[in-house]
Amino acid sequence: MCKGLMYTIAPTALVVDITHDVTPFAVREGALYLADVPASFPENSVICAYVYPETGTATRTIVVRNEKDQLLVAPNNGLLTHALRSVPAVECHEVTSPDVMHQPVTPTWYGKDVVAACAGHLAAGTPLSAVGPKLDLDKIVRFPYSEPERLDNGARGEVVRIDKAFGNVWTNVPQALLPDRGASPGERLQIALDGNALDIPFCHTFGEVGVGEPLAYVNSRGSFALGVNQGSFVQKWAVVPGASVVITFG
Repeated sequence: MCKGLMYTIAPTALVVDITHDVTPFAVREGALYLADVPASFPENSVICAYVYPETGTATRTIVVRNEKDQLLVAPNNGLLTHALRSVPAVECHEVTSPDVMHQPVTPTWYGKDVVAACAGHLAAGTPLSAVGPKLDLDKIVRFPYSEPERLDNGARGEVVRIDKAFGNVWTNVPQALLPDRGASPGERLQIALDGNALDIPFCHTFGEVGVGEPLAYVNSRGSFALGVNQGSFVQKWAVVPGASVVITFG
């Protein structure tokens, strides 16, 4: 229905799904799914997202223009935290104009009647200034974020995402913070993961360990991750986003 509404407003638009796998009400999880989206999509894209448990309340929908001249439409509840870390904001407006909403607005489905409708109008050429008043950038709600850090022989960070389809654990520790190992694949790592002490190999790919065996690797986003060959890491060790991780090499 959201897509139908957007196509009704902007018939020539190309609508691309990001994901429908966000856990209901999990705004922080949704924010992590959006982290790589601005960098992956071209300039002038309209990025529409909603994880909106506050629908119908005083939490407004906003539109942010970033440094790529993309327009991001979402509730102002922290959902854009990581997207705006990736490509910073330069301008923001609150969505208040009834002209860019689907009428009558259903209080329990702002996702369609406000977020999707406004995105459709922007895609159809409605100027950003027409959606509502300008909002100071410091009024955009953002979640706290712990920057990863390099240690003498390793790194410290936190779990930022569970790759649900495979049960892999992704951290915010980039490959650049990992020390030069100077060792062949299979080097053992000591990992303190939210109270669990693990000793597992660092590998380039899953096939370097046996089926059902755990490994550490650098994921497709260039960050340190944990997985199990043809299995689920989180089924063996219960891990949630926000969990601390300390990686020690050697």
